[in-house]
Amino acid sequence: MFRSVIASWTLFFGLLMISSGSGLQNVLLGTRAPEIGFSNIATGFVMSGYYAGIFLGSIIVPNILAGVGHVRVFGAMSAIASAAVLMHVAFADPILWASMRLASGFGFAGMYIVCESWLNDKATNATRGQLLSLYMIVNMGGMGLGQLMIGLGEPGGVGLFLMASVMVSIAVVPILITVNAAPNFEAPDRLRFRRLLQVSPLSVVGMAITGLIISMLFGMGPVYGRNLGLNNTEIGYFMTAITVGTLLLQYPVGRLSDKFDRRLVILGAASTGAVCVSIAGFFGADEFLSLLIFTVIFGGLTFSLYSLFIAHANDFLPPSQMVAMSSGLLMVNGAGAVVGSPFAATIIEILGSRSFMPAIALILVALSIFVVIRMRLRTSVPNQAQGPFVAFPKNITSVAAGLNPEAEWTDKDKDDAAKDPFKDNPYVN
Repeated sequence: MFRSVIASWTLFFGLLMISSGSGLQNVLLGTRAPEIGFSNIATGFVMSGYYAGIFLGSIIVPNILAGVGHVRVFGAMSAIASAAVLMHVAFADPILWASMRLASGFGFAGMYIVCESWLNDKATNATRGQLLSLYMIVNMGGMGLGQLMIGLGEPGGVGLFLMASVMVSIAVVPILITVNAAPNFEAPDRLRFRRLLQVSPLSVVGMAITGLIISMLFGMGPVYGRNLGLNNTEIGYFMTAITVGTLLLQYPVGRLSDKFDRRLVILGAASTGAVCVSIAGFFGADEFLSLLIFTVIFGGLTFSLYSLFIAHANDFLPPSQMVAMSSGLLMVNGAGAVVGSPFAATIIEILGSRSFMPAIALILVALSIFVVIRMRLRTSVPNQAQGPFVAFPKNITSVAAGLNPEAEWTDKDKDDAAKDPFKDNPYVN
């Protein structure tokens, strides 16, 4: 494991810079857009551009990568993402900002795909789980660090935009000068949407809803904080509380799901998250500490659902089918994220800022009801047949699904999967 990390230090350094730049840019634009006169609706569409770019990049970049190579793609995507940040400084137009957010998302998707593909190549069956865990810590930690940096800049200044651009640009330097050979790339297969529904309707619906909530929080969360009367430093802490909660609670919740019916844990996380976000909605700038505490709990529980739904779907599958299933679910999650920010912006515009947290609570309540319905319609997978929980960071593409230590392929698995994707599956028929 130690040798694998040392050999991959350029990737983890690049990932840290990418995540930090992304976190800073996200909260910076969310606070700056209202300051320069963008409406809530315009801000929502601007913020959704990033998720649309991530979604498109996840589809297009693998085809480019297969023909051009890792180093060139990483350099090109870094240039696109870095330039897009600076364009926000030059022009204050919501259409241009939305276009640049889409370009940023496309660039970040490309850089994530390169990192994940390189890690997949370096990982072995013995180190995949550890590398994925480290990937998550660096990814989420970098995003939290970037969000905290919002308090370092002057209101209305351009310094933080320059800092975000610099971090994205620096990310490519160690990779461009590395002497390690770039790996061969093979884009992961994905199951058709109908097949995804056949395997696990709960995971499909749950991943779409999780993407919706993620986009609502990271897209319009800074706007909500601004409307509460928080200053930039407090907004940084508010947004980072979600990331901290994810790092603290995802593994305990996941381990709990290994011991009980995973759907029961999903139900508990969703319903408890709904209660916590409802309570958080009562607090404002004067009760900032209470707001942070409940945001940490809510963020940790809600973002644990992301990995829980992937684990739940994989419980119905043999290892040879897990990567394709996970890849498909991540695309569903990305599609849900595209509509999250405009949806939240519309709610804030029509019902006011105080409706933001209750809206998320209602979505989680609806998800909880759907979990109960699915529990009545389908028997659970026996505990001894469940695979172990694997935590995934939210900022990943379908390529990272190959790091799942449960998805170990043998030559026979590949032959069987090529003949019939659901061959010898005792749970899907």
